[in-house]
Amino acid sequence: MTGFSMANMVGIWNIIKGWLDPVVAKKVHFTRNIDELEQFIEKSHIIKELGGDDPWEYKYVEPSVDENQTMADEIRTNQLLEERAKIVKEYESTTQAWIADSENRTTLQLKRTALAERLRAGYWQLDPYVRARSLYDRIGMIRASEGGVIQYYGKPETPNAPKPLVASPHNGPPLPAEHRADDVD
Repeated sequence: MTGFSMANMVGIWNIIKGWLDPVVAKKVHFTRNIDELEQFIEKSHIIKELGGDDPWEYKYVEPSVDENQTMADEIRTNQLLEERAKIVKEYESTTQAWIADSENRTTLQLKRTALAERLRAGYWQLDPYVRARSLYDRIGMIRASEGGVIQYYGKPETPNAPKPLVASPHNGPPLPAEHRADDVD
C-alpha cells in the first residue's frame, strides 16, 4: 500500500474499536517511538531493530523432510491416546469424588495433582505423534523433548541467555525469572 501511515491506522482503529468490548479496546495502544513503547514493554525485551536492547533477529529455519515422520506411526499414536483416555477418565472420577467427599478432600486433591502431572507429561510423549513441528520447535522455543519447556528468549547455551525459568502463577508455561507475575494478563 502506498501512502499508508500511522494516521491511516488510527483512523481504521477508531472504526474497529467500536466493534469491541470497551475493556478489550482499552488494551490496544499505538506507539510512535521507543519512549512510548517502553511504557508497555521493558527496553530489554524490545528488539534492536525497534530501538531496544534485545539482539534477537528473525531467522526462518526450513523444515526438514522427515521432521514429522512420527505422525505416520498410527499404532503408537493410538496406544498413547488410549493411555491418555484412561488417565482422563481416572482424573474425572477423582475430581467428582473430590467434589463430593469433604472428608478425603486432601488425599483426593493429591491424587488429582498426580494425575494432572501424568496428563501433562503424557501429552509431551504424545506431541510428536499428533502435532506437526513448527518454526518454534526448530528454533528451540518449544522443547517437546524436555517435557514441553518453553524458552522465550533464546537458548540457555547462548551468551545472552536469560536467567532460568521460574514457575508461573498463571495457567501456562513458566516465565523467565526476570518477569513479574503482573507482566501477563
